[in-house]
Amino acid sequence: MEAKALDVLKHRFICGYKEFFVTWDKEQSAMFVCIVMDYYQMGDLDRVLKQNRSKHTSIEEMVLKKWIGQILEAVVFVHQKNIIHRDLKPSNILVTEDLDISIGDFGVSTIMSESRTKTRTTVGSMNWMAPEVLQRPYDERSDVWSMGCIFLEMATCGLLDYAQITHLLMDIKTKPQALEDILEQIAKIYNPSLCQAIRTMLRLNFQQRTTASELIELPYMQECLALNESPLLPGSKKNSPDKKTKKNTSEVPTDKGIEGILSFMEKNSNDPNSLFNALKTLLEYPSEELKLSQDAKRLVSELMRKHITKVNIQILACRLLAVLATEAHEENDILYSRQVISPVALAMKSHPSSVDLQAAATQLLMALSADESAASEIGRLGGVQDTLAALRNFPNNVEIAVNCCSAFWSLCIDEANAKIVTEERGLQDICQAMDTHMDTPHLMEAACSAIWSLSMEEENIEMMSDFGTIRLILLALKKHQEDARVVKNACMALATIVEADESYAYDVLRGDEDDPGCAILLDAFTHHRENEEVAENFACCVTELAQYYELKNEMKARNFDKALEDIQLKFALNPDVLHQIDEAATALGGERKVRSNSLRSRPRSARR
Repeated sequence: MEAKALDVLKHRFICGYKEFFVTWDKEQSAMFVCIVMDYYQMGDLDRVLKQNRSKHTSIEEMVLKKWIGQILEAVVFVHQKNIIHRDLKPSNILVTEDLDISIGDFGVSTIMSESRTKTRTTVGSMNWMAPEVLQRPYDERSDVWSMGCIFLEMATCGLLDYAQITHLLMDIKTKPQALEDILEQIAKIYNPSLCQAIRTMLRLNFQQRTTASELIELPYMQECLALNESPLLPGSKKNSPDKKTKKNTSEVPTDKGIEGILSFMEKNSNDPNSLFNALKTLLEYPSEELKLSQDAKRLVSELMRKHITKVNIQILACRLLAVLATEAHEENDILYSRQVISPVALAMKSHPSSVDLQAAATQLLMALSADESAASEIGRLGGVQDTLAALRNFPNNVEIAVNCCSAFWSLCIDEANAKIVTEERGLQDICQAMDTHMDTPHLMEAACSAIWSLSMEEENIEMMSDFGTIRLILLALKKHQEDARVVKNACMALATIVEADESYAYDVLRGDEDDPGCAILLDAFTHHRENEEVAENFACCVTELAQYYELKNEMKARNFDKALEDIQLKFALNPDVLHQIDEAATALGGERKVRSNSLRSRPRSARR
């Protein structure tokens, strides 16, 4: 039975077994299953990597891609057999004389135990073992983590010595920034698409991690598979390049309206040039005239997936869907479904170095995330990490920074998404975006709201001192004091942070190099005395700051009480705003009091 179990693993990149026999060990009084397999004179991949590390030599990219394609093909084959290897590592990958690889060490227990979801058995080496293996049930995506670790090792031969890579493989399980730091160095040597693939494979939450089969959809992985003439490549990928199909490209019908263009797209679904021209024509319509049925939107998403390697099609499709998303009002619109969101996330992973694609995709995710169900789906599909990756890859691009921070504003309403951003230390990226693009009010508005949502997580509160979050919010208030949206959101962010940790109240007291925080806050508010949303959030902020003696005295000295009296009269007929103003006045004028309603206990959806 064991022999039959091992016999299912016949594949060109898997170490085959020649013979099986059983022997009895008298000394141990035990029976052993012995397996005879091929001899690999070149040794294993671990040996090859150590040789390169000792010489500080990077592996040539073509060789690297060849090995990546071979490992991926073998792992996909294994998973299709409902088998999880559970101990993938360089020492279990053997190297032939032709410099091909063979995955080995498939123990009998690995093949014959529960295959899809492991709940009892823990095997494998700690360095390459996925984080979830020791904590909870896991599936074949744990092999994907191990595979990502192997690719990371292969890509760092010229960067890290043995001790450093060993430390890094453990570090990335708890410190996402450690992975980002090394990927930044790898991107200087290899194609950035390799970095994006590794990033996708090493997602801490295995439910957001890609499967081996899904990796095949990435253009970079298809290039790796093509080097080995892999049967996993879709037949369409072996077609001739666009220049051959240009002769047969049909002209887009402009006299038959939108329906005529959509019919043309369906008829020419295999011709990327025709599709590009059709999408371009659709985008020339005014947004108010651009009405597409649910089936038409489905067609666009299907064509995105079908032509995932064509970055120009992905860009135009994302732009088209973003226009449609701004006009979408149906609760069950297909735009908010996995069917549309999935190819968008795939496009972001497939073209990480395309600034136009990342800008178009993040704009689309920003629009879709306003819907709660879509925001949750984006998180489940790894779109939160994709958005973070875009922000990190293009930190100086103001359009992408605004799109990403605006997306986080909505995405972090969902608690699961907020936890993902927290685990990935996304707060640091948001603060860096604020620092880099301080002159952009739309970014300040979105960033302050995202910080508000993220402040619900204690870990983010602890990190804010490291990132200078209070200083950045005060600077945004000072620079954009005439923008009501910035003032409103900055006040609420400050109030929530100060409530969570009193040390930040004293950061507000200190302010910046020129002005104390209370002066900045009052100056910003005076521009918007008539705005009820600003008044309410300003009062919330005063209530929290007044819990501390030094700040209470500072605010009294600056006549905050007079400012509250003025708006009490202005909003006497608005009970919600008036209640908050009365609470602020009581806190400022009386003794330290218990808050009637904690800002941090509010539903996340109350943010807007």
